[in-house]
Amino acid sequence: MLQKETENYLVFTDLDGTLLDHKTYSFEKAKEMLDYLKLNNIPLIIVTSKTKYEILKLRKELQISYPFIVENGAGIFLPKGNDFEQINMGKTYSELLSFLNEYKETFNIKSFSDMDKKEISLLTKLNIEDAKLAKKRDFCEPFIIKDESKIKVLKKLCLKEGFDIVKGGRFYHLITLGQDKANALLKLQKIYEDTFDKKYKTIALGDGENDKTMLACADISILIKKFDGTFLNYEKKGLIKTKQIGPEGWNEALKEILYK
Repeated sequence: MLQKETENYLVFTDLDGTLLDHKTYSFEKAKEMLDYLKLNNIPLIIVTSKTKYEILKLRKELQISYPFIVENGAGIFLPKGNDFEQINMGKTYSELLSFLNEYKETFNIKSFSDMDKKEISLLTKLNIEDAKLAKKRDFCEPFIIKDESKIKVLKKLCLKEGFDIVKGGRFYHLITLGQDKANALLKLQKIYEDTFDKKYKTIALGDGENDKTMLACADISILIKKFDGTFLNYEKKGLIKTKQIGPEGWNEALKEILYK
């Protein structure tokens, strides 16, 4: 079905628990609207806590070639020939690790840099090859903390040094202060509008804490029902909440918006 709307859309999507099933990482239940976006040349822009290397693999599976945003808004990658132009939105990975390493013992923290691919696979349910890709970080560091009640104290220390902590689906993530999915979304929207000399309406889909800012700044915001049937504690005027879970809800919401 061809798009009947006159608006130009940019679709920004989270992955785990949103476009990808929380347990299986499958996007099969979203295939109808994935095909629709392709048919109508509507850019599907991945916005994720995952790494560049994980997304390069997923883009091939999805058969898309649009820009993408990784590691919670820390990096934007724009296709350029056979390579990418990289836009950094935060501190370097080595700076983040240096900071985190100071507090690992005090707060009983374990991050991806401390884990081998087998341990990451066990925690994420990713296969070994995908776990290896998840470990190849460029911008931010996922971690677990034994006593989660201490996360507020750690966050205060982070803020003093120009860092921040966001909660993802399975891990906490150490990021640069001010770096988030929203800033990257707005930056990429401006790039599109400047490049093609037209306005775009943004649609954002997500289910987790680290999606809040992206949902807040989008023109159309879709909150995906979680795998356990609950929703993230978030409200916004005009917020759309899906009836279905994960990719099935993703498909349902986009169908309702775009099939007009």
